[in-house]
Amino acid sequence: MRCAIPSFLAVAVSVSAASSLIAQCNQNCPERRTVSVNGSASVTADADLAIVRVGYKLYGPDAKAAYSTATATSNAIMQALIASGVKKNAIESTSQVLQHTQQYETQQYPINSPERVQHEFTALQNWTVRVKPDDAANVLNTAINAGANESGWIEWIVEHPESLQAEAAARAEGDAHATAERIAQMSGVRLGRIVSVTENQGSGSAMDSIGALSGPVVMALNSAPGSQPLAVNSRQVTFHCLVYAVFEIE
Repeated sequence: MRCAIPSFLAVAVSVSAASSLIAQCNQNCPERRTVSVNGSASVTADADLAIVRVGYKLYGPDAKAAYSTATATSNAIMQALIASGVKKNAIESTSQVLQHTQQYETQQYPINSPERVQHEFTALQNWTVRVKPDDAANVLNTAINAGANESGWIEWIVEHPESLQAEAAARAEGDAHATAERIAQMSGVRLGRIVSVTENQGSGSAMDSIGALSGPVVMALNSAPGSQPLAVNSRQVTFHCLVYAVFEIE
């Protein structure tokens, strides 16, 4: 997750700008002088949750045939995941589609050829599986061996990021104060109290939670049952925060 400054507040102040330090007044505070600065900070932590995306894409000569094959594949994947120890409520469906195959996919086959006939309809389905990072590779391996021939995206996240967000924000505010103090000293004035500080922490969702994406490792279904999983290592998650702060000048 990135803590960002709204564009209308993105006013950077550096030491080179110290000479431009002037009174900023408005109708409510005609005597106030202020300095406005940006502060930034980053906090890094180990991911404690992995969101693994698994799915399949199959073809058939007609809608009924494609759907029948998809049904068998869909249930095989779900049963394999649950049998491997994944809880059912950790598996969420994200999309399921049955449609005429897109023209760009069939034009590689001659008209009326057996290959083109077998690709008239497309069935696809996708899930996200939420597991501990150490279980991500096994989940991917299990799904692929059960028929998930389009799989591989893994999102590494911190499930409860509140304390890390707060730490990044506090460090960013400290950085802003230090910058304002340097500017005040170079200008021969004293820095006063903070007038305002703006943070934009944003928000995470099930699909774009704080984290880093690996992959994709999109694999055709060619693994033999019982094959070893890929060597997948969890990634660290970095929280970046920017703040905009306004200080009085005494």
